[in-house]
Amino acid sequence: MAKLIKPACNDAAIDRNWPEGVKKTRQRIEIYKILSSSEIPVSAADIFKKLTIDNPKENYAFSTVYRSLLAFENAGVVSKTVFSTDDNALYELKTGRHRHYAVCLKCHTKFALKGCPILDTRRMLGSEMSDFMITGHQLEIYGYCGACKSE
Repeated sequence: MAKLIKPACNDAAIDRNWPEGVKKTRQRIEIYKILSSSEIPVSAADIFKKLTIDNPKENYAFSTVYRSLLAFENAGVVSKTVFSTDDNALYELKTGRHRHYAVCLKCHTKFALKGCPILDTRRMLGSEMSDFMITGHQLEIYGYCGACKSE
């Protein structure tokens, strides 16, 4: 079973939380730090852009970001989500609790909901589906943020 990540960017925390079986490289450490410090899911393009801005003398390949994200996802420490309003996948560290988002239809800003509104899914399924095994769920709420609503 994969470790649950406790977001932190110091070297000791990275060593403690590094996923088993994933080779630790300088580039993967930087990608991990970006994921760890992000409060919302980020795309591979967002990560690549931040890497090149923060480390202008380094030579990062976009494919390295994708391969690293895939390695983290396969190790069970990163979750990949595709919002229906976005064309690309977004990634975030698994921290032991899942998150749901409200998404602005105009500016595409994502706002994390406080808690999970559908934790009691057994009651929602009803008795006719008592043998249904739930393996996960996804909830997205759409609307307009305050700034876009007032435009």
